[in-house]
Amino acid sequence: MDKKRQMNFNLNNFLLSLSNAFDEVESRYCNTSKNHSKRVAYLSLKFALEFNYKQDALFDICAYSLMHSIGLYQAKEDKEKFCNFSNEYVNKLPFDFKEQKDVLKYQYESFDGSGPFNLKEYDIPLFSQFIYFANHIDAKFDLSKNSVENRVKILAYIKEKENQLFSSDLVECFEEFAQTQSFWLDLQNENELLTFIFSTLQDKTIVLDFEELLEITSIFTLFTNENLNIIENASRVAQFYNFEHKDKQTFMIASSLCNIGKLYIDENILNKQESLEDNEYEEIKAYPYYTKKVLSNIIGFSDICSYAYKVQEQIDANGYPFSLEAKDLSLKDRSLALVNIYTALTSNKPYRKAYTNEEAFDILEQIAKENRVDETIVNDFKEIFK
Repeated sequence: MDKKRQMNFNLNNFLLSLSNAFDEVESRYCNTSKNHSKRVAYLSLKFALEFNYKQDALFDICAYSLMHSIGLYQAKEDKEKFCNFSNEYVNKLPFDFKEQKDVLKYQYESFDGSGPFNLKEYDIPLFSQFIYFANHIDAKFDLSKNSVENRVKILAYIKEKENQLFSSDLVECFEEFAQTQSFWLDLQNENELLTFIFSTLQDKTIVLDFEELLEITSIFTLFTNENLNIIENASRVAQFYNFEHKDKQTFMIASSLCNIGKLYIDENILNKQESLEDNEYEEIKAYPYYTKKVLSNIIGFSDICSYAYKVQEQIDANGYPFSLEAKDLSLKDRSLALVNIYTALTSNKPYRKAYTNEEAFDILEQIAKENRVDETIVNDFKEIFK
């Protein structure tokens, strides 16, 4: 196959980058702190090493840990629903995940059977037990705190909850980890967490077709769009402009991730039916900044990131959040920004019904007259979406 139609894809790097966005969602609902998923992965890996798991299993537990909150955006406070969503989404990802089944479905099961699915003791998958322990302790005590008093409270708590929330095996393992000062210091330092994760796992770089990569990124589109229309619309635009295969796929992948930064924004603001306060509008305007923050850390995503973070920029330099000028915006940049606007206009929102095609183009023509978007591309869109 033509190598230009493939790219190297590092699974560890991709999941670590995306976990930052899901951490933001979890922090709003569970009051967790920065790098929460990395701490869950760190502690779960420590458990897995103690249980003598091999490389494929180590990658699995790390991947599950980093994606443990993937269903939270959809399910909010309903734990059973959240666990089912998380399990469903992670099973769509093309990773191995062969060691144990339904790990994220049972990630909130207590050892005594008092969890949402009432699984008990060793009926609970061991990986689920690892994640439950790590997630519960970090959410309750914040393992990033540099406090000896906090450490004492944690050790007393896990002993109190032995054979209730946690098995004796996990309590014993944690007590062994806790004897080393470096264990606690690692948990406070993002660089040390990353060093441990990458040094523990083998490199999982694989070669993917761009179509395969788009299947992966499409999963994450659903967290910030009600449907996958934005990808289909981007495909039609790329076809109209006769983009080369690689450019077309890159453009579509960028469309699938261009709103990922909205995970950083409170849904109550994003879906507010009343007029936004000035501070709320400023918060929403920051979302492309966070899109860039997530995607710029993914190896091989430079072009994808470049298109995706410019979706709210305008040719009159009054876009946000970077206020780029027309000379800084290529045809693809301008086209993806219009795809994003057109898709939003023709989609139902919590605060309004979808505009008809005619109404949407009336709005696009108006903002083109105001020199905010490229009028030539708006005219092209009329042909594309007629």
